[in-house]
Amino acid sequence: MSSLSISTAWEETRAILARDGQLYGAVALALIVLPEVIFAVVGAPVGEQATLLARVTYAVVILLGFIAQLALNRLAIGPSVTVGGAIARGFARVASIVAVLFLFSIALMIVAVMLLFLLGALGLIVIPAAGQQPPPSLILMLIVLVALGFAVVQLAFPVAAVETGNPLRIISRSWQLAKGHYARLLGFIGLIIGCFIVVVIATQLGVGSAVALLLGPPRPGSLSALVLGLAIGLIQAPFTVITATMLARIYTQLVGHGDAQASVPSSGI
Repeated sequence: MSSLSISTAWEETRAILARDGQLYGAVALALIVLPEVIFAVVGAPVGEQATLLARVTYAVVILLGFIAQLALNRLAIGPSVTVGGAIARGFARVASIVAVLFLFSIALMIVAVMLLFLLGALGLIVIPAAGQQPPPSLILMLIVLVALGFAVVQLAFPVAAVETGNPLRIISRSWQLAKGHYARLLGFIGLIIGCFIVVVIATQLGVGSAVALLLGPPRPGSLSALVLGLAIGLIQAPFTVITATMLARIYTQLVGHGDAQASVPSSGI
């Protein structure tokens, strides 16, 4: 069994980004920042007045986020590949990742419903009626379930980035790699969730409030929406780059190639 060290993955991530950070940044700008700006200008698909354009844009932004992570994983795992080649790999494998996440969502929903009825029958949780807001205990349960399952499923991204196979094979391979390392992988995903919450709060309360105060409410098509979208993208991009690179280096340790050095020689196609 290969060893796993989160601190080693962090040190390797720092070294990789110090050497090739500009090229990783190019992927993030193209697939994270720019789509986020467009999404902010179009507007979120919420409420009964949500437009078809907003819904399509939202779906495209999500897919581009998956592609970005696959591309960053491919760059950070090695061997040497161009930025264009890594992005092309992301586009080629995004359908498999969507299928994996769909299967994960179905499994998660089944487990959540079973737990909901069990805990409800024991009086440990309140089952909300139709149209009611879910209680905090139910939201917490869902977050815990997602974290417990995603500790393994997160490996599907680097697996898909460099290996072949259908979604079921990707899930099986992720499970195989996670054996014996579940606690550390769970700790890593917990760290990601914690940092993500901090980033969201900082963005909404800090940047969002400042933009609204200076430029007005960020309505679709407004300058404030453009500025807010750019700010969100620029904050989200480094977070995604760092977490994707760390996950890639975790993968290299689990497959027994922890000493491999990812290198990006150029940004050419």
